[in-house]
Amino acid sequence: MAYRFVHFSDPQLVPAGMLNYDIDPQARLQHCVDTLVQQVPESSACIITGDLTHWGEKEAYRALKEELDRLPFPAYCLMGNHDHRQNFLDVFPSHPRQKEGFIQFKLETEGVNLICLDTLDDRKRSGFLCEQRLAWLRHELKASGKPVCLFMHHPPFETGLASMDRDNLINSEALWSVIKPHKERIRHLFLGHLHRSVAGSWQGISFSCPPSLVHQTPFDFDNPKPDSVSPEPPVYNLVDIHPDRVVVHTHNFLHDSPTINSSTCQRYQRPVDPES
Repeated sequence: MAYRFVHFSDPQLVPAGMLNYDIDPQARLQHCVDTLVQQVPESSACIITGDLTHWGEKEAYRALKEELDRLPFPAYCLMGNHDHRQNFLDVFPSHPRQKEGFIQFKLETEGVNLICLDTLDDRKRSGFLCEQRLAWLRHELKASGKPVCLFMHHPPFETGLASMDRDNLINSEALWSVIKPHKERIRHLFLGHLHRSVAGSWQGISFSCPPSLVHQTPFDFDNPKPDSVSPEPPVYNLVDIHPDRVVVHTHNFLHDSPTINSSTCQRYQRPVDPES
């Protein structure tokens, strides 16, 4: 049986009632949670890969908690460059964390371990993994021979988006040195930060990143500092981890166009071959 969970990223909550880029982030998250409750209540968990808030205020984390508490399954949060660890922990005091205070943790399932990393480098847009965090990851990878999925906010590689590549994980070589001996066990890498749907492979490891729940990065590869954001719609990903595959389904939960009845709509039929 597959292990099913929800992955979304970058909800960037602000205090309740406030707008950001002309968008109400809490309303977006509320709509997302409503859809999850209605459509995939059997999921085992929800994992959010960072930038939980826009400026890290406690009021924004309270708005986040208000919505996540409505889910019928547990929600697990990672830190992004817009987050504030202590303010998060003040609002989510029982959330899993590393003993040193980093928001790193492992979720054990029957077939795979889900290892979540804290790439926040305080007051910087780029990400970083200090030796304490890398040592924890090294220990967790050695502690079990089970397959692994990794979760982190900052990509450890360039994607070609100039506005985002300058702010990825700055010590990706150090991360790779830790995971390289276990590469064959790493099933997938789940990312955030990019505010675009991006997927591919890095060092032979497949990865996926969903769009933000709010604004998106413009589809402009060469501009290092766009003067606008994209209104492309948000999504959540529904992930099924099977023994032999990882399947990531993307759902545009704000899509509201009516369905097309396949039995009554006008359809182009195969032409009759005059020579048959």
